[in-house]
Amino acid sequence: MQKNKIFIVVLLVLGSVIAFAQPTTISPYSKYGPGLLRVKTFTRSFAMGGAGIGLRSNREIGLINPASYSALVVTTFDVGYTSNSLWLSDGVEKQSRTKSYIDHIAFAFPVVKNAWGMSFGFLPYSNTGYNYNEVIEDPIAGSVSLFENGDGAINKAYFGNGFAVNLDSSSHIAFGVNASFLFGAINSERTFLYGDLPGAYNVINQKRVGVSDFGYDFGLQYKKTFEKEDEDRFILVLGATYELAADIKTITDEEQLTFSGVDEVVLNEEIEDIIFQNRDVEGVMQLPSEIGFGASLEKEHKWIITADYKMADWGSILSNDPVYNYKSNSSIHVGAQFIPKHDGQSYLSRMAYRVGARYANSHLEINNINWNEYGITFGMGLPVRRSENSYPRLNFGFEYGKRGTTDGGLIQEDFFNLNVGLTINATWFRKRKYD
Repeated sequence: MQKNKIFIVVLLVLGSVIAFAQPTTISPYSKYGPGLLRVKTFTRSFAMGGAGIGLRSNREIGLINPASYSALVVTTFDVGYTSNSLWLSDGVEKQSRTKSYIDHIAFAFPVVKNAWGMSFGFLPYSNTGYNYNEVIEDPIAGSVSLFENGDGAINKAYFGNGFAVNLDSSSHIAFGVNASFLFGAINSERTFLYGDLPGAYNVINQKRVGVSDFGYDFGLQYKKTFEKEDEDRFILVLGATYELAADIKTITDEEQLTFSGVDEVVLNEEIEDIIFQNRDVEGVMQLPSEIGFGASLEKEHKWIITADYKMADWGSILSNDPVYNYKSNSSIHVGAQFIPKHDGQSYLSRMAYRVGARYANSHLEINNINWNEYGITFGMGLPVRRSENSYPRLNFGFEYGKRGTTDGGLIQEDFFNLNVGLTINATWFRKRKYD
């Protein structure tokens, strides 16, 4: 039975790697830099505004702060699915699109209960997906149709450990580290159709940037438990995280061709000439350091309030594109969870109800214009019928938010995200005893 469980997990892991390679966004802002950055969170903290630096749980994987792995007391499996609906507006025209994808898959277990926990998994770091066109008026060529599209993803496979040390009977300190492998590719294509210029060939530029390298992030947590005379327990957790800056290795293939077709779809027989072609060009993609601070206060089995503040040093990275610049940015995440009665007879009283919000200024300045992003979240955790060694829960998270602006010809995006996650706890590695 145990072998069957492990086999199922392996299949899900392999399937997730294939799924993460597919384009999973339709945002024009994913055109720039490494793409549209994904919030690093699983479904529980997703519904709490993405906060999690100060969260510890003995049955949930706390990806945001690897120090939290040390709190695990049972083997935990977590998989998530996201459906993203996006409404785009330039101030005049509007359009809507929807994408669905596997959000994450992760596995964790205690090596030494309440002292050492381990976790590994897969999730997206960033996504690229855009497709649009415009007409450019040129004094010589006349009306030139420009088509731009791109797709791809940078994914993250991580392996982490968390360790805890008791300071006294009511407090301890924990620290942890994630080693991550970033991999994937970003494809882009620009096509120019010279319809008004007799005898002119059209031009297409195709580019593929492959990414593969390692990154590291660290976490620290301090936990203090307060006992009250009425037997209520309150838990305070203070946390901090730090992600190292990284020069990620890239391999770039790029070519520019002329062709004789009448639309943006280029057939092999329409190719006339190769203007230039570069293969296997080595380079780097710079990613910034990030520091974060968080705290949570919990009344055990009743409620939790939590908040995070993060700062990323994007401003230290130079852009090689005149259209946009990087700038250092910060984000704020707040959230809460409430369980009416965790051991109650009513199913509704045993559900977890969550709410949160997040706000960030962008790490990109496009055409010298700054823009922001915010989201309002809510969700719930539904306990599923348990067995002797398994404690499954179905988590739902919902988010409505805005990104961008219509100033300076940019796009404003309204988005709605539905996140569904399944968390299963099991004592897979416990030896059975027989009389």
